[in-house]
Amino acid sequence: MPLALSPDAATLYAATRGAQASIVSYVLDMKSGLLARIEAAPIASNLAYLSADATGCYLLGASYGENRASLYDAARIAEGDGAALQFVDGIQNAHSAMSTRDGRFAYVSSLGADTIHCFEIRNGGLHPLDVVTVEQGFGPRHLRFSPDESTLYVVSEFRATVAAFALDAQTGKLGAKKISALPPVLSHLKPGRVRPSSASGQQIDPNELATLIWAADIHVTPDGRFVYVSERTSSRLIAYRVQDNGSLAYSGVTDTETQPRGFRIDATGRFLVACGEKSTHISAYAIDADTGALTLLSRCEGGHGANWVEIVARA
Repeated sequence: MPLALSPDAATLYAATRGAQASIVSYVLDMKSGLLARIEAAPIASNLAYLSADATGCYLLGASYGENRASLYDAARIAEGDGAALQFVDGIQNAHSAMSTRDGRFAYVSSLGADTIHCFEIRNGGLHPLDVVTVEQGFGPRHLRFSPDESTLYVVSEFRATVAAFALDAQTGKLGAKKISALPPVLSHLKPGRVRPSSASGQQIDPNELATLIWAADIHVTPDGRFVYVSERTSSRLIAYRVQDNGSLAYSGVTDTETQPRGFRIDATGRFLVACGEKSTHISAYAIDADTGALTLLSRCEGGHGANWVEIVARA
């Protein structure tokens, strides 16, 4: 499931689901790119999202089915100890958890309650700061900061639109928001809705699912000019241009791997790499710096059910 890189890119963490969920740690050889397994730490939650804080001390997790956020000690995880430092329960369908670069604040999306939970990270714990509501039926999923962290972008799983929240760096609180318009390329689909977790055993009619918007991941170019969203029903990458007033305008669309749950933009902002849960290939695109348009450069064989991408600069 989700991957997370340590701030120095020396360690990669991978969360697994199943009868015994875990976080597996790997050491990364910066020259060869090869991974060496360190340890698997059993954990008490099935994670939909995992991220490392900027200090490298903590890992943040979001559990969709268990409606909770988790805080872990990264050093203990690498030693095989998966006991959480803290659980924050009651976050309905929690789907993403990220912290600011200074390690002071953390944000968790609640897909089921249409809220963003804001926390202060202090004394080894998450302390509630605020709860911000988006419009009903938005379905906040993944989160991403603008390069200067003045904005928190939130993708709507149910509409593939993006909410841009003003972020106060001193208080950590979220201010006014701007929400992009529905992408015209998705006008043939209906708004999505909350789906049962895989552990529930419940299912939705596949014929209905094929008519619903189902956005997933979101990333921002390093220059802050473009925001990209993956939409799984149509298997597309949608580009938004950031306007001078901070709003987002639809910029274009690119067909990609089938059911793209995860993708990533490299640190130079020149390339985007995408995978698909129902594809055995991975695609690499060039990003046009002026227009944000994507041009396919290559495809290569990957694994089955791929859903996450991390990119590390070669030493």
